Amino acid sequence: MTIYFSMKNKLLMSIISLIMLAIFINIINVDYFNKLLAIIWSVTSIILIYTAIKYTIKYKFIQLNIKKIIKGIKSKSNNSISPLSSLSLSLAAKIGVGSLSGVALAIYFGGLGTIFWIWIISILVAINTYLECILGVKCKGGPSTYIKKVLKDKKLSTLYSILIIISYSFLFLSIQSNTIIKTLEVFNLNTHICIILLTLIVYIIISKGVSRISFVNSILVPFMLIVYLLLGIYVLIKNSNNIPLMFNNIIKSAFNIKSIISVFLIGMQRAIFITESGIGTSAISSSVVENNEENQAMLEVMGIHITTFLVCNVTFIIIAMSNYTEINFNNINGIELVLHAFNYHFGSLGTIILSLITIMFAFSTITSGYFFGENNLMNLTPSTIIKNIFKILSLLVLILSAYISPKILWNYTDLFVALLAIINITSILRILNKNNT
Repeated sequence: MTIYFSMKNKLLMSIISLIMLAIFINIINVDYFNKLLAIIWSVTSIILIYTAIKYTIKYKFIQLNIKKIIKGIKSKSNNSISPLSSLSLSLAAKIGVGSLSGVALAIYFGGLGTIFWIWIISILVAINTYLECILGVKCKGGPSTYIKKVLKDKKLSTLYSILIIISYSFLFLSIQSNTIIKTLEVFNLNTHICIILLTLIVYIIISKGVSRISFVNSILVPFMLIVYLLLGIYVLIKNSNNIPLMFNNIIKSAFNIKSIISVFLIGMQRAIFITESGIGTSAISSSVVENNEENQAMLEVMGIHITTFLVCNVTFIIIAMSNYTEINFNNINGIELVLHAFNYHFGSLGTIILSLITIMFAFSTITSGYFFGENNLMNLTPSTIIKNIFKILSLLVLILSAYISPKILWNYTDLFVALLAIINITSILRILNKNNT
């Protein structure tokens, strides 16, 4: 028992120490911060991959069980939130601008072979989503709930809630808001008016709670997916002669002896970040549904496959079928590469098409991110007053984010997401070991 509590305290103190160290280093030297972040993400990736391999073998590749996935799709909820609505809520968080710029950066720095490893790693880590969703439905709450209920670790549960509030309801929200406003500049619209309208729309949606948030996303997410898929099909048909060459380049790049380690690592980090597998957000969205835990878990696993093999693949195809290798980008952040590819395929309409897609992706992430934060706030306090203050603060952040640089926001988001994954996955491993089931 003494050892058990010692382990709890060590993890808690390690996470807090890392946060304080990272903040200090970021103030002193950004380059050192990036190196520390790379180390943290490497450790995070190892933990996630270890868990994925272990339970993929144990559960005989259940994340690829088509029958169970179909059963999950057909399942029905006993409350107002349907399983498919919760899936839309989860997908809304995953299908953000990271599905655009994240894939672009992977290709730019790692080559076409990174998509192969994104495929493989995404399939593997989907089991982590399965595990967290099982716990989410059983415990009727996300990681903060099952950490508190099963592990009896209130301090770690509180830390997880605080981190997800900061990262999703403030940092993610700021990034997505900033992206929307910057994108709207293409249309020469007034920034102040745009931010006011965006804030009003977000307020109208979040004011009615999870039911309206899930309803809006249940309409927006399928529409986004269909539009984006059609764009990918168009590009694929238009460049059908280059398909064999593209696959040949993927295999060559993925298994290039000189660069296989770096390509694999880039693919691994992108896959984890894009799918959010193991971070705990899928458990949160699943917890609001009164559904059979395995059916809901398999539905969320399907969400991982949709994100990877539909959204990310479309982005990959659009970039891979362009002349991106002939262009040099300075201080690339990913979206410039995507924009170049869209303009290559769609001409002058490319900028407008990408702008509208980016706005839809970012907006869905704003509403889902707010829900994740509010859900965890309720884990800290049931106070209605605090909830209303939180709502006001979120809307203020939404407004202010239009006028600040997103670089520092991305730095801390990357840090907090990695720490959320460490807390969630190590907690799941402890729960599984504790219960031997």
